[in-house]
Amino acid sequence: MPILRKKLSLQKRIVFLITSVTVIMISTMMVFDTKSLNQSIKEAYVSQISGMTIAINGRYEESRSISDVQQIFDYIQYKNTRVLEMKLYSKDGAILAASDREQVGKRLDPSNVIIPKQDKTIVDRLPMAKSEKPVVRLIAPLQEDGMVVGAVEVIFDSSEESVLLKKRTKLILAVGISIAIILSILLWLILRTIVIRPLSKLREAAVIVKQGGELPLLQFQASPEISEVSEAFNDMVKNLDERYKELQQVLNTLQITQDQLVQSEKMGALGNLVAGVSHEINTPIGIGVTAITYLDQKTKDFRSLYETGKMKKSDLEQFLSIIGETNAMVQTNLERASSLVRSFKQISVDQSVEVKRTFLLKEYLEGIVASLKPSLKKTRLRVDIYCDDGLNLYTYPGALSQIVTNLVMNSLNHAYGPEDEGSLSIRVTEHQDHIRIVYSDDGKGMTQEVLDHIFDPFFTTSRGKGGTGLGMNIVYNLVTQSLNGSIQCLSTLGQGSLFMITIPLEEESEL
Repeated sequence: MPILRKKLSLQKRIVFLITSVTVIMISTMMVFDTKSLNQSIKEAYVSQISGMTIAINGRYEESRSISDVQQIFDYIQYKNTRVLEMKLYSKDGAILAASDREQVGKRLDPSNVIIPKQDKTIVDRLPMAKSEKPVVRLIAPLQEDGMVVGAVEVIFDSSEESVLLKKRTKLILAVGISIAIILSILLWLILRTIVIRPLSKLREAAVIVKQGGELPLLQFQASPEISEVSEAFNDMVKNLDERYKELQQVLNTLQITQDQLVQSEKMGALGNLVAGVSHEINTPIGIGVTAITYLDQKTKDFRSLYETGKMKKSDLEQFLSIIGETNAMVQTNLERASSLVRSFKQISVDQSVEVKRTFLLKEYLEGIVASLKPSLKKTRLRVDIYCDDGLNLYTYPGALSQIVTNLVMNSLNHAYGPEDEGSLSIRVTEHQDHIRIVYSDDGKGMTQEVLDHIFDPFFTTSRGKGGTGLGMNIVYNLVTQSLNGSIQCLSTLGQGSLFMITIPLEEESEL
């Protein structure tokens, strides 16, 4: 039945249902009409045999002569050609009189001996195998002094009744089929006009609305119900249009806000980078300044010694030694500061400008971690990097820098308490067509509910502490869109978290 409902339209189903009900009603009428006609025919048979049995019983009781009964049989058969056979037999089955003289004196088979009750006539049809014509057997009681002593059996030709019954049945069937066909056609046309066409227009209008097209007002000259539906549809489309404009405004506002928050996240990362630059460069420059100050003091002492004329060869050799050591110290620290500036400058440029280039991955990761030292210095955490020294990667370094920065800061902000000790690790493995970066911490871990929403925009567990909920969403978008890779997060509460990042390997195109 479900398959039929899928295939048949509403119009066809209604027509099919009404036609089926009509056919059932006509069939029921045919059954009742046939039963009524059969009952009328049966009553006519009973009426006919009643007249015959009254005459036979009257003559038999009057004369007690079988020959008189035989004469009545002959007369009845002569006057009514539809009477095929007549018998009169006793209770023990002995045939006392018959239209066929040869049967007189014989005995019926006990199974064929039927003695009806007083004033009751039995009517039944005999199988066609016993006769070439449709026949009816009528059996009436034979009475003597008010007692049933036998039975009168009449075999009656029912061909006319059968033909009448067939004609009546065919007529009713033809009329019923005609009514069903006419009713189906009328229903089809009516339903198509007042239901199906309006519904089709409503469906077309719904498709237009779905595709974002302009929709004129729907107006139907149909039933009041369809008109109400069209009015409700028009109101719905009007409301949808208003809601769409409102939602578009909200979406634009959200987009602007998200862009501002993303920019804020980027500026925060650059702020960390600047702090890292000042912290890292401060040490070598401070050593250089100290060395120069020391050398300046020694130079003044040497000059005073020279001016007094008491300078010895050993004093000169000692001063030259101090100059060499100080110069080496200053040169080493300045070179370190210059290297740090170049590294931090490249990272800051990478975060500001999206340009693909080839770079040494381990060296770049170390630079990113170095830029985060001001934040890491306040904790009891260490960062370990496991990567091949010679592994080159052609991709967007700025995206990678922001990914690693956000992952580390996410661990610092959410995975550990202020006094917790822990270990963060970045492990890189190279495969045939991709590299895999596995970032992990041994912190608090996450519940399944947090894990399910970890990459959702604006989802954060520290809303009241200034969290925007965009850090991990930015990571997800950078990995999947900028780097064309994939990211997966695994975490168990109390056992830390792990982020598995897969980035496809690309070769730098030669221009």
